[in-house]
Amino acid sequence: MILRFFIILIFLISSVFGAIAQDIDFAKKIIDTLCSPSMYGRGFINEGDKIAANYIKDRYNEIKLKPFNDDYFQYFNVSLNVLPKRVYFRINNKELVPAVDYLVSSASATTKGTFKAVLLNKDVISNEQEFEKFRNNNFYDKVLIIDRKDVKDTIQMELFDALKYYNIFKAKGIVNIVDGRLSWRLSDAIQENNYFIINLSREKYNDTIKEVTVDINGSFYKNYKTQNLIGYIPGKSKPDSFVVFTAHYDHLGQMGEKIYFPGANDNACGVALLLDLAKFYSKPENQQEFSVAFIMAGSEESGLLGSKYFCENPLFPLDKIKFLINLDVIGTGEDGMTVVNGTKFENEFNKFVKINDEKKYFKVINKRGESQNSDHHYFYKKGVKAIFIYTTGGKVEGHSINDTPKNLPMTKYNELFKIVTEVVSTF
Repeated sequence: MILRFFIILIFLISSVFGAIAQDIDFAKKIIDTLCSPSMYGRGFINEGDKIAANYIKDRYNEIKLKPFNDDYFQYFNVSLNVLPKRVYFRINNKELVPAVDYLVSSASATTKGTFKAVLLNKDVISNEQEFEKFRNNNFYDKVLIIDRKDVKDTIQMELFDALKYYNIFKAKGIVNIVDGRLSWRLSDAIQENNYFIINLSREKYNDTIKEVTVDINGSFYKNYKTQNLIGYIPGKSKPDSFVVFTAHYDHLGQMGEKIYFPGANDNACGVALLLDLAKFYSKPENQQEFSVAFIMAGSEESGLLGSKYFCENPLFPLDKIKFLINLDVIGTGEDGMTVVNGTKFENEFNKFVKINDEKKYFKVINKRGESQNSDHHYFYKKGVKAIFIYTTGGKVEGHSINDTPKNLPMTKYNELFKIVTEVVSTF
């Protein structure tokens, strides 16, 4: 009798852990696919965004989500500078490694040639004679090297910022010396510059730079057609009332022909969790009284453009949204989870805390105020109760070539799934 009891107990434990492992397997398959070279970093070069969107559409079809229109797509246009071809950078006579030693700003203009370098650092800006000599340069055919190390004076820092972001001396290009980890972004590429910007790791910098050689091909994509994907599961008794999950599927794309950014934590993992939630709620036993909608936003990395477009052109009334949960960078969790807008919606935040106090899913649940840092933002500005959840911990490097599935621990994936579904069940 005792032996039979233990056999049954082992079977039940194995079944539970098997189900959990299967959830992780499903998520990892999604993440691996979205981060593969065939997706080109889910950006605009080689239409990586469209490849990713069609992959997600197929998953929506498999789950049998209902579309609001004829299909799941909501199209919109964006204009953005990209770097589709060769990226080359040399200091003096030494060629550097892209995405390891340096990053070319996505806003950079097509530039090819060798140019004399002019340095601006603390020693120059703090010495009146040296700064006067610096100002007398004709920067038209020169590259400005900016090193802010040890600069603390407010006025001097403002000048450095003006040089970095506005190129007030009209140099051919700007090389910024960066302390710490290099990080790429697209949000500055919505404008078309007539100069290039390179962020150079301090580890590869020395103050004896005499000249730099570059070969950069920038291309401005005007009115590029991209998309959001929206599907839903009708509610049993209140189909016109919605709980909404959002996650952005796009990432940074490519920097040149060979370098692409996988975007595992940002935000393939959010896509995986959203699809897993869609599978869960599509089962008859998990169907809610209200409808559950799933919005995969495009062009988040370009400035939250997809979610902004949806909020300006909603497929269902925004005032019918009971609650919105945005999932972004949720692939860790060792140190806890954070709820942006937690200070704005105390009652909803406290639901997470109460469940976590009972179940001990996370070490801590942190609360933040409003922030324009992900796709919840424009919903919140339209009056929707919207939060953004992200997890913390681990050594994941966002906006770099190292944000790979291999480096993504998925430490609290199951716990996040559970706490989210448990909170939703209280609405």
